[in-house]
Amino acid sequence: MTSLWRRPRAQFCSTRSKFSRSKKFKSPDEGTAIDLDDLEDVKREEIDSMARQSPPRWRIRVPGAFAHTSFCFLWGGQLIALIGSAIFPMAIVAILAERDNMAQALGVVFGARFVGMCLLIILTGVLADRFNKIAMLLSSDVIRCTSVVLLFLVGTDAPAWLLVTVTFVMGAGESVFQPVYDSTIPSIVPQKDIESANAASNMLNSVVQMVGPALGSVLVAGIGVSPALLLNIAAFVASTAGILALWRVADAAQLKAAPRDDKTSVLTDAIDGFRIILRIRWLLVLQVVAVLHVLVAVGPWFVILPVVSTERYDALSLYGTVLSVFAVGGLLGATVAGAIGRKLRAPGAWALVGLALFGLACLSLAFPFPVVVIFALSLVAGAGTQFFDVIKTTAMQRGVPKKYLGRVFALDFFASFVMMPAGQMMAGFLIADTGRIPFIATFGGVFVVVTSLVPIVLHSVRSLDRYPQPSQEGEPSALEVP
Repeated sequence: MTSLWRRPRAQFCSTRSKFSRSKKFKSPDEGTAIDLDDLEDVKREEIDSMARQSPPRWRIRVPGAFAHTSFCFLWGGQLIALIGSAIFPMAIVAILAERDNMAQALGVVFGARFVGMCLLIILTGVLADRFNKIAMLLSSDVIRCTSVVLLFLVGTDAPAWLLVTVTFVMGAGESVFQPVYDSTIPSIVPQKDIESANAASNMLNSVVQMVGPALGSVLVAGIGVSPALLLNIAAFVASTAGILALWRVADAAQLKAAPRDDKTSVLTDAIDGFRIILRIRWLLVLQVVAVLHVLVAVGPWFVILPVVSTERYDALSLYGTVLSVFAVGGLLGATVAGAIGRKLRAPGAWALVGLALFGLACLSLAFPFPVVVIFALSLVAGAGTQFFDVIKTTAMQRGVPKKYLGRVFALDFFASFVMMPAGQMMAGFLIADTGRIPFIATFGGVFVVVTSLVPIVLHSVRSLDRYPQPSQEGEPSALEVP
């Protein structure tokens, strides 16, 4: 109760005086035990006196992860960087819009960005466990900002090979950011607030997915490519300032790399990350499920959606609207996961039920449903997908020793995207005859539902806690790699 008020210095002095005047109270330094009954009487009298004299001063209590200054700087830096990143692809589209073979050029240029992420993601995961996390976050901002600066300097007449190089560098910077960001959260946020931190991060991603493309296109079309790129550069500079602020307020001991054997190679460290995933059964199962879903359902969904929007509904705007509705659902799902995730007795079971809801997004494209039905099913699918992601990320942060988190998150990121090109190319080949769309969409939806629910029979998957929490400093871990 006393925490609602601030005691003036004089009141503390008064309390000490009352202790001194008490016949039975003496300082512990004098070798006499404290009479607890008299001490409680004095404390109760002091509280009653303060209640009569001082009105309460209400304090605003910030819930969850935002009560921690370090996380606020980390989250704020991500917010600014993501907003700036929304400008970059729109600038690339504007540069290529007036050129011949625009579609092929866009495919090659944006493919280079994806290649940059996939080729370097495992290496950056190893580096995330070797070096200070703040230094890694700063390097990500510097790499991405460099790619934007290079594009700004060459201007709209940049040759195609240079655009490919720039987008590859951007992908390389993004490959550094995500595993480092996820592995930093357990170092700056207490265990009880990890769900809240992951939910806030996923909510941010959903919001940027909703407004980012529209904001980027408006800026590029309204003020031009070069001024928009300047704003992108300014966003990365501001993000860097936020990371530097985090460096000042965070505990340096928490953010430094864990002790390691300097004789181990990068390849050995990467293999250790694979070993950790192989030893955690539920994590291995979820990685396999992710690879299969991306190949059979997620990749084809991204190809079928624009085709259905134009061929069946004759409205390309439906494509963007569905993606926005899906992101709104993700915002809701992340919010719910942050609120109740810690209270779930079988978090893995509930998470996989949420993942199964993505099947509804695929089924919504199988038949000529009214547009409102497609919106509703996409909303539910987005909510379930982000609910699953928050629960899974939290379980990884709690169940994997911190010294391996960077590598494990990098491998998780890799598994989630490595099959995307194959899935999209396969779908593009199969739906050359649009009459196959109902079968492909139905198969993908049913496949997602079945492969999401079957693993629930495994106890380790239902509970997500087969292995103990990461060990404390100096204690052995059940997951230590020999």
